[in-house]
Amino acid sequence: MRAVILEVDEALLVERRRTGIDRFDEMWEGVLHIVPMPSARDRELVSVLGYRLYDVAHAAGYSIAPTIRVYRADDDYRVPDLAIWSPEAGSERGIEGAPVLVVEIRSPGDETMEKVPWYLGRGAASVLVIDLATLACDLHTAAGSVSPDVNGLVQIPGLPIAIGSASSGAALLFRMPDGTVAALEP
Repeated sequence: MRAVILEVDEALLVERRRTGIDRFDEMWEGVLHIVPMPSARDRELVSVLGYRLYDVAHAAGYSIAPTIRVYRADDDYRVPDLAIWSPEAGSERGIEGAPVLVVEIRSPGDETMEKVPWYLGRGAASVLVIDLATLACDLHTAAGSVSPDVNGLVQIPGLPIAIGSASSGAALLFRMPDGTVAALEP
């Protein structure tokens, strides 16, 4: 359920910080967006992606992490499900520069698609949106959406890996740097 609360009780914010669930919250040009905790399936999908992307990202000299803040300003940041960035784009608090890849897991009623232009405006090389229910993968770049190849995979710019979903929607497919294709079920 979506809700608009004009003034947030400071006790609620303190409790969110105390429990750590505020790490998913976002600030959109000074407006706090309190994001619900990800579902178990969402977290499992992020784990599968992180597992496959970790070695590829590090081999290219990049860092990778889930739920890390991407900043435009102190009062303007988003928290993608997963991000890859170069060392010079990072700081102690998150990503200050342009991410190489931002991954958002799309759930019904969420704000994923509103965030895509913001990430691209921050200079993200690409934004991968994965539908939580179907595992369909949509890749967005500053030049527009990237069409999948004949195997249904989209090549991630700047990384030697392609990602897509099995036709059944039951698994994610990864074409690894060595050309092999691996399927992982979240």
